Amino acid sequence: MTFFISDGYQKKAQDSGDKRLNFDYWSEIICDEFVMLDCEKGTDINDSAFTAELRGGKALSSLRFAEVQSAPHIAKRSKSQIGKSTEADFLISFQIANQGIVRQNGREAILTPRTFAMYDSTQPYTLSFKENFHQLIVQMPKKVLSQHLMNPEQYTAVQMSGHSGLGAVLTNFIFSLAKEMGNINQQSDELSDNLINMIAMAFSSSVMLEQVGSNSVVKESLKTRIYRYIELNLCNPELSNQSIADSQGISVRYLNKLFEDQSESVHSLILEKRLQRSYNLLQDSAYQGHSIEMIAFNSGFSSAAHFSRCFKKRFGTSPGQLR
Repeated sequence: MTFFISDGYQKKAQDSGDKRLNFDYWSEIICDEFVMLDCEKGTDINDSAFTAELRGGKALSSLRFAEVQSAPHIAKRSKSQIGKSTEADFLISFQIANQGIVRQNGREAILTPRTFAMYDSTQPYTLSFKENFHQLIVQMPKKVLSQHLMNPEQYTAVQMSGHSGLGAVLTNFIFSLAKEMGNINQQSDELSDNLINMIAMAFSSSVMLEQVGSNSVVKESLKTRIYRYIELNLCNPELSNQSIADSQGISVRYLNKLFEDQSESVHSLILEKRLQRSYNLLQDSAYQGHSIEMIAFNSGFSSAAHFSRCFKKRFGTSPGQLR
């Protein structure tokens, strides 16, 4: 079977170059690539017959990509290994062929082709493969995903479908990205941020939410992503309730309902953030050479006159007087 990742480095269990057994060498490979693990090969496989290959060395900002094709084995993240480790990552396995099982926090996700599941390197977990398998794995710092998804630990070891909905969008994007990573040289930070947001959306909008906690968790996660989306698109004059709702796959009505218990509406929130940005730019010496109109446009306003009226109403002085 071919790999999605066509470049980067290649490591095979049977290429140790010394007297190490195939499986022992493979254990070293996956521990070096991901996190420290306790590994066991299938009892009915002789070491000389054990084959496995990893493709890695590909990254998109803080996200790392690797692809594995391997004979059956078990990989356990034990408390002992966690105690000796410093990394704090989430890993997501996208199943490409055959079956795998992810167990963590009392849950079990059975992975079949075009399904995926997340697991947390700071908590014990077990990955079990009873047959030859093929997976693509995305690894990222916990703090990165936590900025987009509230309480992401609640979603570990939950099987997510990549056959329809946002799960399918994410799966298709991940596979396409893995193929083209060698051709992506620019805007990796922006692409990475979009991918993380897509991952968060896929998990929080899953139809299997009853497995991961109350709706309040999902709502807060969605609001976190909305705040993030507003910050990233504040300078875009097209930013609106409709564009925000479209970006999150929800209706404008539901968007407004999410914020009905807040002190200000989504529209008022956007306006306040734009005014605060323009206020800061007007007082920034680096922008002294910029016209007030240009600062207004750089803050997301499409009309200088509208900007001036809103600014004076908010701060009690005109933009020109402040400068």
